[in-house]
Amino acid sequence: MKKIAVKYLFNIFSGSTPESGQAFFWDGENNWFTPDDLGKIGNNIYIDESKRKVTEEGIENANLRFSNPFSIIITKRAPIGNLAIVTKTSSCNQGCFLLEQKSNFINIKFYYYFFLIQKNELNALGRGSTFLELNADEMRGYKIPLPSLEQQHKIVDYLDREIAKIDALIEKKTRLIELLDEKKKAVINQAVTKGLNPKVAMKDSGIEWLGEIPVHWNIERLKFLTNKVGSGVTPLGGANIYTDEGILFLRSQNIYNDGLKLIDETYIPEEIHNEMKSSQVMKGDLLLNITGGSIGRCFYYDLDIEANINQHVCIIRVNDKILYRYLHFLFISIVGQYQIDLLQYGGGREAISFENIKNFVITFPKSIEEQKIIINFLDTECSRFDKIKDKVKSAIDLLKEKRTTIISAAINSEINLD
Repeated sequence: MKKIAVKYLFNIFSGSTPESGQAFFWDGENNWFTPDDLGKIGNNIYIDESKRKVTEEGIENANLRFSNPFSIIITKRAPIGNLAIVTKTSSCNQGCFLLEQKSNFINIKFYYYFFLIQKNELNALGRGSTFLELNADEMRGYKIPLPSLEQQHKIVDYLDREIAKIDALIEKKTRLIELLDEKKKAVINQAVTKGLNPKVAMKDSGIEWLGEIPVHWNIERLKFLTNKVGSGVTPLGGANIYTDEGILFLRSQNIYNDGLKLIDETYIPEEIHNEMKSSQVMKGDLLLNITGGSIGRCFYYDLDIEANINQHVCIIRVNDKILYRYLHFLFISIVGQYQIDLLQYGGGREAISFENIKNFVITFPKSIEEQKIIINFLDTECSRFDKIKDKVKSAIDLLKEKRTTIISAAINSEINLD
């Protein structure tokens, strides 16, 4: 099949960002897309509106250029290759390219499908030490197929049909994962508010959103169940003092409800760790995210190495009345997350104070043995849900692979479309 450089079929241009401190540049009526917009559209081919809009003054300030409707927008910074077709006249920031077709004798969806399977190749062309970026010359020179317009229409019609079938299956399985997560939350919530015995005598908790609890259970504020509630700090010098080895320095991006994820982890020198004694982590400490978009994510420290935390993570160190793993289940339960939502403060409601954390309402069996039984039950149930979820995720991955294979085969004329 004949191939041609992108520049012969498309006008290619990027954008910039109006000054952020000038309010009259923003909240206008003109589309201004960023990579963030393209990272949130799932399998949607088209995108109508950008999250942020610019005014005429913002356009002039940033010298923004606008594409015609039904141009391709594609990210040029890591991650490179996220894309969509804009349905309206649009601009973008410096993290994207707009590809505006020069001729009406091409099918824009054909090239959308083509670029959809080019992410690995485009990423391989990315350059940069801080983050990968695809430059304009690489994009202009990138070779793309040029089948006849009739053949483009045929390929698009075929892919529209086949991809719609696969996407419908992916959507059903994605919904199944959501239902599994909801069921898992309900099982956890039932166990930490009502216990495991459905015939047990109940009493009114005196709290409307909590309802009844087992008659032999306690309700206490968290401050009476802990020896420590506090967070860390960012060391003097900030990210400049982070090292590739030393003492593990945990941040909110490392804390998830189902474990500590040591991806993009960082370390601090031992001497700084020793200076930050109040935020040194002990095995069995609960770590709770207390600011930002991940507020409320919680897990316990279960590693056999020294660690410290920054100011966005709270240490909760329990006393002998309650087991830390029981408390973890309560924090990630429906009633735990409800309290997180209830007690947030600030303009964006994305922070929670130590005082509010200390005043969390905790329901728990007086018996440590009963707490252990609940923990063991929830470990078994959560494991069962997670295994089912993993199988569904594997099925989705296979469908996505099939999706890519079908697109590649059609684009490269490896299948009969008649």
